Amino acid sequence: MEQENNLKLEIRGTESYEAVISTEFPVDRDGVDEVLIHTEGSIDLSRFPLPLLVNHNMNNQIGTVENPRLDQGKLVADIRFTNDELGKKYEIDVVDKIRNNLSIGYKILESIIVNGVREVTDFLIYEASIVPVPADPTAKFRKSDLEQTNKLTYRNMNMEEDKKLSRSERSQTTNKETEVRDEIISMRALGKLHNKSDMADDFIENGNSLNQFRSALLDAIQSPVLELNRAPAFISQRREEYSVSKAILGMDDASKRGFEWEVSKDLERSHGKSNPNAVIIDMTRTMNSGTAGQNTIETVVSNSIQDFMQQKSVVGQLGCTNFSNNVGDLRIPVGTSGSGATVIATDGSTQVGEATPVLANRLLSPSRFGTVIPLSFGFVQQSTPDVEGYVRRLIANTFAGTMDAQVIAGSGSGGNVQGLIGTTGVLVESNGGTEVTFSNFMDAISKLGDASADISNLKMLIHPSNINTLVTAVKYASTDSPILDMSSEADGRIGTFMGYPVYATSAVTVNNYLLGDFRELAIANWGGLELSKNEFYDTRRFISSINGIMSFDSAAIQPTAFCKITKA
Repeated sequence: MEQENNLKLEIRGTESYEAVISTEFPVDRDGVDEVLIHTEGSIDLSRFPLPLLVNHNMNNQIGTVENPRLDQGKLVADIRFTNDELGKKYEIDVVDKIRNNLSIGYKILESIIVNGVREVTDFLIYEASIVPVPADPTAKFRKSDLEQTNKLTYRNMNMEEDKKLSRSERSQTTNKETEVRDEIISMRALGKLHNKSDMADDFIENGNSLNQFRSALLDAIQSPVLELNRAPAFISQRREEYSVSKAILGMDDASKRGFEWEVSKDLERSHGKSNPNAVIIDMTRTMNSGTAGQNTIETVVSNSIQDFMQQKSVVGQLGCTNFSNNVGDLRIPVGTSGSGATVIATDGSTQVGEATPVLANRLLSPSRFGTVIPLSFGFVQQSTPDVEGYVRRLIANTFAGTMDAQVIAGSGSGGNVQGLIGTTGVLVESNGGTEVTFSNFMDAISKLGDASADISNLKMLIHPSNINTLVTAVKYASTDSPILDMSSEADGRIGTFMGYPVYATSAVTVNNYLLGDFRELAIANWGGLELSKNEFYDTRRFISSINGIMSFDSAAIQPTAFCKITKA
């Protein structure tokens, strides 16, 4: 037994262990809940590397804490133990999961009171300690590292057994261990990339494979659910209407930050954002908590920013496929050639080939677009339903045109979205330099039908300058039936063509027309709308404004479901 313990001491001392040393867990300080805000700029890390102490005793240093980084509202760091006897003994206890809890020593530099909670927005960390009873129970060593170290330790404790193995057996064992290590590294990297580090740790601890983690991760990032267990405001304020005006006021006066800012902080955590001076507005209907025990968000507030944007945006009225509130990049299957089914013989002799259909993955990643919204803080202080509605419409109107221009005609370079018109694979019907005729439109419908597009669900986009062109042009010679029938204006459309709805937008250039099934156009957004105070405003006229940033991308799911009709 003595030899075994000595062996344990010899193999420790160079290993580093990943640990959560601090989180936003509320801690009771003199009857007030104190929350350490974990965002970029809120933590002074100038004292790193920190001493690792025992019970905050400056005379008992047993290691060092280094390489700090933020991970979804947690401060994570690497811990190494000293090579002396005391450090090695504590390392053994940590690996054996006898001592696992951590605590930090810190100095508050700046704090505010929000709804009775002290939010520490700036603090200095000067030490970390192993403690038996932590104030923050979520601050601890990560289990995956300990499990892996235990396995390595056990293997070293049985070196004499290993010597009995043949060279080939030892080689196979080493290769397997290398594969396991590489998979662990890959899972951690993927988890960190998509803000799913905790999920990666769980899969590693349970012994799951890299492929299993990839499959679960894909499901998680394509169908994100906003967890409410970190947002008591959702639970405590059931059915309370969210106010965009109040959210904006909080930018100018921290004392007015309430429910809306608590919602914003939860959205920040969920989407991996960090801006202490900005408020995140959900683009869908603003949020209220669901039934007790359900981690879902009910969309019960009408007249949302998204509603207004859809009214003002052309693409918002076309029935596009929307992927909302994404976290991380999104991959969607995109058709690259005509698809169809292969007849499978009853005797099993026919197999479906990989080329039927031919599919590719299109990566959707957020492009960021910003604007200045002329809105005074004095105006939003009125806090009336009329003011609230105006604020929502103003914000929506500001971004509606940008979304139309990008989704339909974005260049795909320099941070711009790849617009539908310039997408490879979109069909083209050209009239060789002369004005487009009714025959060109009918040929376009035929091309779409030949490409297996759903021609029963077509819609057409035209430039406003071409409205008169299509109204005065007739379908057939010696008739007075115009190409564009404007007798059925409704729901944002200006009329119909052969019964298909027609919409006008300057995103389509003059003398170019776009016909297609817009259900085959995917639009993805990330993290809602970020609003921040504009520090540069006209003091002479007492006019202020706010900055707005939103992130989105789009892609044609099936490019051949669209046809560009042009005279060029």
